[in-house]
Amino acid sequence: KVDQLTEENSILSQNQEELKRLRDLYQLDGDYSEYDKVAAQVISKDPGNWYSTFIINRGTNDGIAVDMNVISGGGLVGIVTEVGQDWATVRSIIDDASSVSAMTVSTSDTCIVSGDLRLLDEGKLAFGQMNTDNVITAGEKIVTSNISDKYLKGILIGYVEEVTEDSNHLTKTGYIIPAVDFQHIQEVLVIKELKSAGGE
Repeated sequence: KVDQLTEENSILSQNQEELKRLRDLYQLDGDYSEYDKVAAQVISKDPGNWYSTFIINRGTNDGIAVDMNVISGGGLVGIVTEVGQDWATVRSIIDDASSVSAMTVSTSDTCIVSGDLRLLDEGKLAFGQMNTDNVITAGEKIVTSNISDKYLKGILIGYVEEVTEDSNHLTKTGYIIPAVDFQHIQEVLVIKELKSAGGE
């Protein structure tokens, strides 16, 4: 009887956790309601703790194409890099090969957010090349910029944790706490619109 109750309790906990994730996904769907999206589940990932590249269970049969933006949790996860009929590979913004043109919400100052797996154990992303005379403070929202070639404008990347002025006194670098938990991605939304097709 105790074993049965323990098992039922475990199933109930899993169901509650799944319900929370789906509610968060529903909320995110509403936050970016201007875009047509398709939901997908993660079915495979690279070894290790982090979802730097992973495979989802949707592909060309569902209208998925290379360079489509992928969101989950609180914001931007990454971009589709390869696609088959019923699967697609996603490279996340934490991957070393990733680079995203971004901007601050309050001042529209642009910067480059770079993936760096070494920073991940601290739960951070790095940004650089920010040209600004404005004061950028901790907590500032960083979103995808209008000059990004593949990422749609205005998708939340994360929040500034720290900013330092470079030695040239012209640019700033710093760290961002990402909006997405890159250790626990199970469901995502793929935005079915390409930047090159007028996704400004």
